[in-house]
Amino acid sequence: MNKIKVLAVGPGSPDYLPPVIAAQAQQCDVLVGGKRNLSLFRYSGQEKIEITGKLAPVIEAIRLRAEKGRVGVLVSGDTGIYSILPRLTAEFGAEALEVFPGISAMQYMFARLGLTWQDAIFISLHGRDLDDLLGLVESSHKLVLFTDSKNSPAAVCNLLSAAGIEGKVVHIGENLSYPAEKISSGRPGDFCSHCGSDLNLVVIVDG
Repeated sequence: MNKIKVLAVGPGSPDYLPPVIAAQAQQCDVLVGGKRNLSLFRYSGQEKIEITGKLAPVIEAIRLRAEKGRVGVLVSGDTGIYSILPRLTAEFGAEALEVFPGISAMQYMFARLGLTWQDAIFISLHGRDLDDLLGLVESSHKLVLFTDSKNSPAAVCNLLSAAGIEGKVVHIGENLSYPAEKISSGRPGDFCSHCGSDLNLVVIVDG
């Protein structure tokens, strides 16, 4: 089986696509990824497999195509934070993968805020409840939240505001690196009615 290339495409804009990723993607016979990631590449003759739901059929497709050709799996942001890399490692083994890093949305967001992130705590709210969030917010100097449609920035801020946590500063980054990018900053109570892009990142810091 050919080595499977795991390619991190950055926060989304082609401007932040590492040149090495573009070069590696061009060499692949098959590219696998979400619709937004696949749209970054338009090389002729390539097969594209879109990830739309369950991963099991996608994993099997990768396995079959890697037997005969070169497969690249596209990862949003960086491979090292909340990506498909652990699943691929479990399915194929680390020795079957060649991993290429990228710029994560988190790195991009902290750069735009002019803040460092080595002391931040990272939490994904995808498919989780918010039961433990209050304790984390109160005990963390910098907290990064990867939200979803249910656990949205507004839901998070409503929870904090209801608990009387107004001493923190909330930064909401939407459509990061895209032309429609928007970064808003304020107290939790300022965003209880927030409506915005589902493509967002929340950073909560001491105020």
